[in-house]
Amino acid sequence: MKDEKSIEVKIEEAREILRAFELNVSNSPVVPLTLLALCNVKPDSLWNDADRRSMTLVKDILEFVNQNYKSYQTGSRESFRKDALGPLIEMGVVDFNPDNPNLAPQSSNTHYAISLVALNTIRKFKTDEWITALDTYLKIRNQNPLQRECATRLQSINLSNYKSIRKDKISLGRFNVFIGANGCGKTNILEAIAVAGAFNCNDLTYEGLYSRGVRMARPNLLISSFAANDNNSIDLTLDFLIDKTSETYSCALVPTNINDVYTKWANLVESDGASSQILAMFSEITRDFPGLSGEALLDIAKKRLDTKGRSENETKFGKALIDYSIYDLNTKSLRGISPSDSKKTPLGLNGEGLDLLISSFTAKERKKVVDTVSSLFDWLSEIISDKDDRYKNSGLKPGRSISTLFFKDRFMDGKNNLLSAENSNEGILHVLFYLALFISDKTPSIFAIDNIEKALNPILCQRLIKLLAKMAEENNKQVLITTHNPAVLDGMNLLDDEQRLFEVYRNDDGHTVTKRIKFKSDLTDKTGKLSQMWLNGVFGTQPANF
Repeated sequence: MKDEKSIEVKIEEAREILRAFELNVSNSPVVPLTLLALCNVKPDSLWNDADRRSMTLVKDILEFVNQNYKSYQTGSRESFRKDALGPLIEMGVVDFNPDNPNLAPQSSNTHYAISLVALNTIRKFKTDEWITALDTYLKIRNQNPLQRECATRLQSINLSNYKSIRKDKISLGRFNVFIGANGCGKTNILEAIAVAGAFNCNDLTYEGLYSRGVRMARPNLLISSFAANDNNSIDLTLDFLIDKTSETYSCALVPTNINDVYTKWANLVESDGASSQILAMFSEITRDFPGLSGEALLDIAKKRLDTKGRSENETKFGKALIDYSIYDLNTKSLRGISPSDSKKTPLGLNGEGLDLLISSFTAKERKKVVDTVSSLFDWLSEIISDKDDRYKNSGLKPGRSISTLFFKDRFMDGKNNLLSAENSNEGILHVLFYLALFISDKTPSIFAIDNIEKALNPILCQRLIKLLAKMAEENNKQVLITTHNPAVLDGMNLLDDEQRLFEVYRNDDGHTVTKRIKFKSDLTDKTGKLSQMWLNGVFGTQPANF
């Protein structure tokens, strides 16, 4: 019979180790249980007896967990693979296929092992040498270039033939705001980057685009459909600065069926030596699998090429382009009422997952968020993450919300001042989401926000923009924002070259054109507040019929 108390103690100790390794540990026991299995640590084991052995997921890891800790069905393997093994491998805690690094991606022999440097550190847990060992481990890991996130910036985008954009080039800063009339093409600019990101990781499909925030249409509408246009490809060139090194990503994307919304896409721009790489790949496969031909041969070739391409692109561009997404919030998603439409993690495109991310914040991150939100909302005294959903049974969350966030109102009776996300004001939820997006190191480093002013008071918009511009610099984030609220502009400092304002309009041919708004260094050409200049039509972004 299992000793439940010993089991919980050992799981909590594993959580403590993972936190010390600076890993995000959710409420789910899947990650600590995976660590315990890979270290061969049972409820009655000592950590200094941890050992390394190669383990498959189902036969070894799940079996170890089921025998010694908690019961999981075989169907749980995806949770272990995605939520535990993926992050542990990424952070260098676990080695992937150490006994045979050349195994095919979908091999039944895929296996995992605790890394030697992590194992040696874990063995010091609960000893006098733990702090020293941990400090050494973190220094080694942070010096490992494979584990260090590259400082990636998108410097410019050259767009042709995407929706209303016939041809345009935009030089970006760190904090970019786009203004213009409804239908001028602001969001199309944001989407074009998402299209490049989807293709970059072999995910240019209906689901791949939709999951990044792209408004889907048939290919003959995604490709510019102006009368004089005879080009049937979407042409994108993105210039990056990666750790002070310039890199360019280009693609010319054509659909195999221009009338099919679910069509496959091909890239007309081949990398140098692509043909020889493909021939070498086929030679390697026929050597490894003699007698293989037809669809089976093509299937293996596709998987290897996809994996190789994804690996090279992730190394070259970091995760920045692949993770790029367009956030477009709605209040019901923030309240946890609407069914989750976005599968994006940790934050969904429409506001999903906010409560889970807040609950996983470090003490430092949480303090930063709470202090900032409190400075914007004078009625707020505390933000609570009800991880165990205790308040639901007391009637504080009577509706359909799945959010575990609660807010204390300092003006109300202390015994009756707790508001759930379901019945709190919508503004604080929007602000909290944006702060979490900019502060967390789990969110994309480059992203977009469509219509940032939703649900926000104009003065609050102004103050929020000032804060977010500062946070973008502090947390190495780059953002592209669209807005229809003039107050947003008054939060910008256009003398800072990293903060850039763009007017977007359609020319006489209906093509989307982007122009940066700049002033002289002495501001002699700035005739008033930016908001008033916009309303007065100085920027030329007024609707044509007004």
